[in-house]
Amino acid sequence: MGIGMIKDKDISIVVQGPILTDAIYGITTHLTQFICTRLKKIFPESELIISTWEGENTQGIICDKIIFNKDPGATWFNYNNFEHLNNCNRLIISTAAGIKASSRKYVFKVRSDLFLVSKKFLHYFDKFPLYNEEHKCVKSRIIAFSLNTLYGHKTPLFTMNRPFHISDWAYFGYKTDLLNLYDIPLTQEPEFSQWFLTRCKPFFDIEPHRLWKMPPEQYITYSFLKKYHPIQLEYTVDNSNNNMEISSKLLTNNFLILDQTQFFLISLKFDVFT
Repeated sequence: MGIGMIKDKDISIVVQGPILTDAIYGITTHLTQFICTRLKKIFPESELIISTWEGENTQGIICDKIIFNKDPGATWFNYNNFEHLNNCNRLIISTAAGIKASSRKYVFKVRSDLFLVSKKFLHYFDKFPLYNEEHKCVKSRIIAFSLNTLYGHKTPLFTMNRPFHISDWAYFGYKTDLLNLYDIPLTQEPEFSQWFLTRCKPFFDIEPHRLWKMPPEQYITYSFLKKYHPIQLEYTVDNSNNNMEISSKLLTNNFLILDQTQFFLISLKFDVFT
């Protein structure tokens, strides 16, 4: 399909998350406003939707719709820092609400701290039309971001594999596909976030301080895919049931991962690059 055939007027942009102010390196003191202004400049005819929380200050932000979601709250999961919260249910609720409110054929979902440099990522959409239909769950592969898309963590002794782990920072695809991706149950708290509070973690899990069953990006991807395939993932490093092999087949047929030079996204909250 390519960038020439996807028109701005056919795209809804969902900026999801809290309204942020300060950016890294002192770039701006109106972070989310800065990001939305940039998005409107790149996509002047696209629908721009803010999906945030009740009580957030959206004054001065240029957009077409604002959704103020009721905050479901979050649960601690890190016994080294009780201020680290699992925002999985917040992510599901705010993203799903933004996608549901969209009125265009395609949706670009992006965090409220990600700065888009260029729309050239659209060149990649539908660029790879071959599928194994047995493993296909989408109309067309969902573009996702490489940052926080993980195969595993390599140590000198072993690799801690992470099946079904696709980044939730940004997506582009058909509205129907993204809506389906986020049409999943909320996690049951605090059991989900503190799963390993009463269980032993596997010896090859290099993050013993994290007590959750799995991180949000893995829960979302797995919950979506298991609607179509009888997969079983008990916790984040569960490699039983051929999970790594199945994960590779399902992810390659339903997602297209772009790195920072292809997606042209930069975090203005975290000093991270891929």
